[in-house]
Amino acid sequence: MHRIGFIGLGLMGQHMARRLLEAGYPLTVWNRTPEKAESLLAKGAVWGGSPKQLAYDSDVVIMMVTDAAASEEVCFGRDGILEGAHPGLILIDMSSIHPEESRSIAERVKSKGVVMLDAPVTGNPRVASDGKLGIMVGGPKETFEECLPIFEKVGVKIIYVGENGSGSTLKLINNLILGVAIMASAEALVFATKAGIDPQKVIDITSVGGARTGAMETRGPRMVRREFSPHFSANNMHKDLSNALGLADKLGVPLPATSISREILRAVLARGQGEMDSCIVMTILEEMANTVVETRTET
Repeated sequence: MHRIGFIGLGLMGQHMARRLLEAGYPLTVWNRTPEKAESLLAKGAVWGGSPKQLAYDSDVVIMMVTDAAASEEVCFGRDGILEGAHPGLILIDMSSIHPEESRSIAERVKSKGVVMLDAPVTGNPRVASDGKLGIMVGGPKETFEECLPIFEKVGVKIIYVGENGSGSTLKLINNLILGVAIMASAEALVFATKAGIDPQKVIDITSVGGARTGAMETRGPRMVRREFSPHFSANNMHKDLSNALGLADKLGVPLPATSISREILRAVLARGQGEMDSCIVMTILEEMANTVVETRTET
């Protein structure tokens, strides 16, 4: 089996790395905060010491970090992956970054004999724990096919998209849909409340029929209960919608609903609530409508 190095043990990375370890892959891990690796080390993973050492000891290196700046630092910084790279090493960046940045990293590591796949995911920590993520992959097809058994240990829907950067592009499109759908769901709950309708009834009726959405099913109950702990933060959603709008601008594609959703997220960030789940956009809409969403207990 491939020796796997895993960098980035946050909410998602922890579960993904654990599933690979439990599948029997020799696993080396590294994280900027070493304490996050303790549970994996207790299960048999090996501490990498640095991205450089981890790359030296691995056949495949997976990155699951916050953003493009983190990917750049881990790859090209002091004691980074490239310093420990060897011909034939495969780099899989499962972070959500701009397609152009992903293609740039792929080109730069290629000069060292490293092949890269961009493979961002869709799902939340619970889905990651169950190994049911969606994975969108860009890069050489033969490398994708070589790594498919690895992807199958963490994902249930694995889609090969095309050349480097195309996986990251599809992730932006996926998150565009999610961001707009969360905004529409929040609008519906605020509208219902202002109209005197229990917002829970909106959640109930949209569980069937054409208005059914994953956004309402997963975020609707949390919005009604005012539970805004992060699953996918407003910071990350704002970043992804901004990247989508930037790419759409270059392609000449109008994205009016995405633009509005991004601006409401900007208001969330201006209030210093960017670490909260992106469904906190509901509170901005509440202020605009001068109302508060809350369910009513029927007697």
